[in-house]
Amino acid sequence: MVKPDNYSGGSLEADIIKWRHVKGGTDKDGKPIDKPLALYHAEIIDGICQRYGQLPSAVLEENASLLKLLHIVSLNEEKPN
Repeated sequence: MVKPDNYSGGSLEADIIKWRHVKGGTDKDGKPIDKPLALYHAEIIDGICQRYGQLPSAVLEENASLLKLLHIVSLNEEKPN
């Protein structure tokens, strides 16, 4: 099994629950609690699906250059405060 770079050793569900509660805080050892990489990727895919009305399977079949293009577009979008 391949582990994401910021894999904390626990289950993915436990890592997501911890992230949801602290949103970037630190654990008892002072290490930062980062958003799980799998969650970050899932949010990107979900966002693309919602924006363009596509199923995840269709989005995942696209070339990875699509993500770069969408990132370029997002750099120019105004974010709500």
